[in-house]
Amino acid sequence: MRKENHEQFYTHDHQLLELLSLSETVAKSKAAVLIQGGSGCGKRSLAQFIYQNSQRAHQGIFTFQAAQIALGNQELEFQRILTEAKGGTCLIIEVSQMSSLIQSKLFQIMSEGSDIRFIATTSKNISELVKQGEFREDLFYRLSVVNLKIPRLADRLGDVEYLAREFVKKWANVHGKANMSFSSDAIQVLNGYSWPGNVRELETTIERAVLISNQSEIRGRDIQLNSVAGAQAGPHANMALAWKPGSTLDQIERNVILEALKHHDGNRTHTAKALGISIRTLRNKLAEYRVMGIHA
Repeated sequence: MRKENHEQFYTHDHQLLELLSLSETVAKSKAAVLIQGGSGCGKRSLAQFIYQNSQRAHQGIFTFQAAQIALGNQELEFQRILTEAKGGTCLIIEVSQMSSLIQSKLFQIMSEGSDIRFIATTSKNISELVKQGEFREDLFYRLSVVNLKIPRLADRLGDVEYLAREFVKKWANVHGKANMSFSSDAIQVLNGYSWPGNVRELETTIERAVLISNQSEIRGRDIQLNSVAGAQAGPHANMALAWKPGSTLDQIERNVILEALKHHDGNRTHTAKALGISIRTLRNKLAEYRVMGIHA
C-alpha cells in the first residue's frame, strides 16, 4: 500500500490520499474552501496545506478563531483580520461559532468579490445548523464551493499504527530516548481503540507512552488512554459488554463482530482490520449469521 507524506499529513489511507490530491488541485484556484471533520483530525493542517500550495502562499495567512472570541468582540477582531488579509488568505477556525452579525458581514464581503481567499473549518455539521436556523444558508453555499471532509482516524485504514510509529520517532528524539519501538500487545491496544480525539489524541498518547516507558520497547501497559472513551478501549474493551451469564463463546464472538461492524458504519475492510481477521473470514461469519436470520 502506498504511503505518502503530504507535508503535515503522514498517511497511506486511500481516502485521505484522494482528499489530499483534490486539495492540492483546488489550492491553485481562488475558490472558498470549507473543511469539516471531528476535533483533532487535522482540519487546520489541511488548511495550511491548501494555503502552502496556493498562488497566495507568500502573501500571508490570517487566522480568525471564532470559538475563542467573545461574541461582543468578534466584529472588531474580524474587521482587523480582514484588513490584514487583503491579497492573502483568511482562515476562519470553527466558522459555526461566528455570531449572526459576523456571518452577515462575511457573506457581504464574499458577495462583493473581495481580494481575499477564504478557508473555513468546522467540527460541527453545518447542514444541520442551517436547518436549525443557526447558520446562514446563503453563507454556507458561499463557503462550501469546495467542501472537504476529513475522515476520522478510526476510519483511516492502517493509519493508527503508521502514525504511531512516526510519533514515537518524533517524541523519542525530543525526550532523548532514541530507537524506541512497540511490542505486539501495544499495537493491539492502539488498534483496538476508537480514537475519538483522532490524530491529536493519538500523538498525545504516544508522547505519554514515550515518557512512561523505561525500556526501548513500549508495551501495552504503557499506553494510557485517559479520554472519556478510554475506559472502553483496548483489546479487551468490550469483554464485559459482550458476555452475559449463559452466553456461549459463539454468541460472544457474534456480538463482538456485529458491534465492530456497527462501529465502522458497515465497512467490512475496516472491521476486519480492527478485529485482526481476514476480510474472507469476516464475510464467512456474516454469511453464517444471515442463515440464522441475522442481517448486518
